[in-house]
Amino acid sequence: MNNGWGTDTVSSEVELLARWSLGVQLGTATLLAAFFIALMRTIRLQEIRIWAAAWIADTAAISSAFLATALSPPLAVRAALSAYVGFKTAYVLLLVTGARNHFRPGGVQTLRLRWIVAAVGAWSLALGLLAPTREFLQFGMSLMAGGFLTSGAVWVLRRRRVPRSRWLGTALLAEGVLFLLYVPVLLPTVWGGTALARQTQYAPFLDAGAELFMALAILVVIEGSSSQHLEHLNRELLVSQESLRQLVDLDPLTALANRRRLRDEMERVRAAGAAVIFLDVDNFKDINDRFGHIAGDACLLRVAAALRRTFRSDDTLFRFGGDEFLVIAPGLDPEAAGTRVEKLRADLALGEEGTPPCRISVGIASLAPRGEPEAALREADDRMYLEKRRRKVEDHPRGAAYSAVV
Repeated sequence: MNNGWGTDTVSSEVELLARWSLGVQLGTATLLAAFFIALMRTIRLQEIRIWAAAWIADTAAISSAFLATALSPPLAVRAALSAYVGFKTAYVLLLVTGARNHFRPGGVQTLRLRWIVAAVGAWSLALGLLAPTREFLQFGMSLMAGGFLTSGAVWVLRRRRVPRSRWLGTALLAEGVLFLLYVPVLLPTVWGGTALARQTQYAPFLDAGAELFMALAILVVIEGSSSQHLEHLNRELLVSQESLRQLVDLDPLTALANRRRLRDEMERVRAAGAAVIFLDVDNFKDINDRFGHIAGDACLLRVAAALRRTFRSDDTLFRFGGDEFLVIAPGLDPEAAGTRVEKLRADLALGEEGTPPCRISVGIASLAPRGEPEAALREADDRMYLEKRRRKVEDHPRGAAYSAVV
């Protein structure tokens, strides 16, 4: 070997085997890079894009190492191995960054690419140009890669997102330990000594096996990420559907249920029976004519608020249309319903700021268990209109004469 950077004087068979095993590792990395490039076009997760970039960097690193075996001038070998250090460092950083991003579904791991490229470039040039021997360069590279990978593995194993995440942590740990195994062997090169053992020509096979295991672990966690992402989208879809359903089924002014929900609600209470209560605001037209439609809307809002205060939380309140309201009160007998209606009348009879007193006509019917909902609704509606007509007669100055007309 010339000053630690030239071509080693080894048997042609050993050299051929070393290059062949490095070629196998290069082929493996190339296939993995192509696979992950295709995968990121199919599954658009941020961590897949980061891991695809990692395998591209790994392919470039192994290509540089393979090129270094074919070169003899020390300067050319330094240049090739400097490129190897840069690309391999990028591979390690991207692996760990992709693992960190895996724990942030839907988010984007911010990468300061300019600073990362500058740091990786400075590191690779410093190690490639200043390292006195190839063994010293390998020592620095192994220490850095092993430290980052094992630290990333510990971080992943302590923060498992899903049970399958332990695959990713184990793969990072395995590759990190593989790098760290070279550290004690190459440690004497730090003070100018010789390595305790020569790197075997079969080392690229071990590296290729570790990289295949890493790829397998990544695929396992990607499958988990995809399933979790689909579950997240499904939950969002269900929430959106519920929101849309509420928008469709609720009155936009009072936020009470509208007539679309009536059929489902009547079917829900049919088995146990319910009180059916129709209400109509008697003087609503006068309020609109005298005070304007803003006051009319305020009156409707006041009726809705009074209904909420008067009836139970499991009673369903409807704005049936215009100034008509409906209450479906499961299990409430007509007498108890009448008591609540009188309380409602007293509440609305008191004027509030911005709205005059409101007077209501009410019809109460009982839906018997397994009874006919339509019949109960018609009965309550008829009773409400009878009371409304009676009130008009009582309020009209001509009394009975007006009654004969209406």
